[in-house]
Amino acid sequence: MLKSIRYFISGRVSFLFSALALCLLVACGGQKDDLDDTNKPRPLVSFNEKVVIEKIWTAKLGSGQGGLYHRLTLADDEESIYVAEVDGLVARYNLEGDLLWRSKFSALAAGVGVGHGVVTVADIDGAVIAINAENGDELWRVDVESEVLAAPQVGSDTVVVQAYDGRVIGLDKESGVQRWVYSIDPPVLTLRGTATPVVEAGVIYTGFSNGKLTAIDIKNGNLLWGKLIAIAKGQAELDRIIDVDASPLIVDNKVYAASYNGYLFAFLKSTGRPLWRFEMSTYRELAEGFQNVYAVNDKGHVFAVDAEDGELKWEQTAFVNRQLSAPIVFAGFLLVADNEGFLHVMSQLDGSIVGRERISRVGVRVPMISIDQTLYVYSDTGKLSALKLNNL
Repeated sequence: MLKSIRYFISGRVSFLFSALALCLLVACGGQKDDLDDTNKPRPLVSFNEKVVIEKIWTAKLGSGQGGLYHRLTLADDEESIYVAEVDGLVARYNLEGDLLWRSKFSALAAGVGVGHGVVTVADIDGAVIAINAENGDELWRVDVESEVLAAPQVGSDTVVVQAYDGRVIGLDKESGVQRWVYSIDPPVLTLRGTATPVVEAGVIYTGFSNGKLTAIDIKNGNLLWGKLIAIAKGQAELDRIIDVDASPLIVDNKVYAASYNGYLFAFLKSTGRPLWRFEMSTYRELAEGFQNVYAVNDKGHVFAVDAEDGELKWEQTAFVNRQLSAPIVFAGFLLVADNEGFLHVMSQLDGSIVGRERISRVGVRVPMISIDQTLYVYSDTGKLSALKLNNL
């Protein structure tokens, strides 16, 4: 446990704390619960089952995330699933679970990004590696001289890399040559991780450890706009951590973003004008559906917030201290996975639990993805599962 704590919160020097609760369970708004201030997971509750989870296929890739706090995520190109594991394996599967290729690289800290025929990962020494999506061959590698803890993203001609030292770097997609750099001065104490940039219509949307959401021109790295979504406050060091580690969520003309020890915000995408805010603390990605924005906070509460005005629709507290994954809307329901490998299915209408299945013996901290009517889940130990939901 102590090893996982050391790698969850980092500064210019790694910090070691004595209990996981100190790292993950800082009090940050939401409904008060007797278990919120302990590290004891809330026991699972009974529910009226309305859907069942069906396993379509599974595959195993190496060691998965490994013992450190890496960010090895899933990616897809709507025809294939790409996945990486900590010891350097990167693999491509088709949607039926057949292995198309598997390649070995140096030990990895982040990945996978995919787009325009290129797959990207980053190794533990700060090298960004571009891979041919068709056959798994290495195209190039570039040392960005910093840890990279989020999957590099691939634009039409630029690979976007967010480094742990506060830089966003634009690399030429064909050669890896650096085109531009945008940087901030990071705080001394931060969460171990960074937001994964989102690239849309020539703009990079991403968050930083100083509590700011930014829009950056992908052509030259110029700042288009930047907005604070958290301000450091309080006396304790943990209370002053304000990282934006969750990727921004873009829906139509709005961008939604959330921070640790801060707020969930809605902004106008074109100008960054704030539309509303909702107080909460998270480092997990957001989801959208049923005219709601969904988020899980650092205690394990699940929130549904009205996407138009920021009003709370409902709050589910059945998963306190279960270290939830990011939520995902799938097949008309809202799903989260927990640190014991349970996949929970909730109604989008009121948050009631309608289904549950244990899909792994370990946790799931990788954001789940869906293609058509299939959900893909990657466990912390490298189990890739393809799942469907069936109504009873």
